Amino acid sequence: MKTVNSISIISDTHGCINSNIVPYLKNTDMIIHAGDVMSTKIINDLKNYCNNVYVVAGNNDIPEFFNTNEDKNIISKLNKLERIKIGSNIITVTHGDTFGSQPSHDDLRKTFPDSKLIIYGHTHRQVCDQDYEPWVLNPGASGFTRNTDGGSCFMQIIINDKNIWTIKPYCFI
Repeated sequence: MKTVNSISIISDTHGCINSNIVPYLKNTDMIIHAGDVMSTKIINDLKNYCNNVYVVAGNNDIPEFFNTNEDKNIISKLNKLERIKIGSNIITVTHGDTFGSQPSHDDLRKTFPDSKLIIYGHTHRQVCDQDYEPWVLNPGASGFTRNTDGGSCFMQIIINDKNIWTIKPYCFI
């Protein structure tokens, strides 16, 4: 894998990505979608924007919800958990619904202690918990459904040549 200097993190698109987010997705080294994509078109679009895309299944990404066999097949192949290695660091991605309606960061950290970063979605609330490692991030809802913090959100991670990770949250109201 080539060097990763920027990672764009989205979640809870529920079939639509805010158009303000798309330019960022087109200019990144990796895209992570933390579930509730609810559209195979979005998965295909993400793969057209970037060669390095990870999408986990959310609680609404159920093959039976889709009309065509092709769409059902694509959704059925999504994992509930992804572990991504960036250099010597591990990013763990889950939708978070298996940890309850408001996932506990302590529970996430206990479950994935070897991670540098744990990413989850589900709550539609943007959260950046860097109190200690593993860090815990929720990019917020990147579509238009139940945006509890007022707008469509996502996050980017910038990794410099000294392997220092900087997290940048974005919200479009």
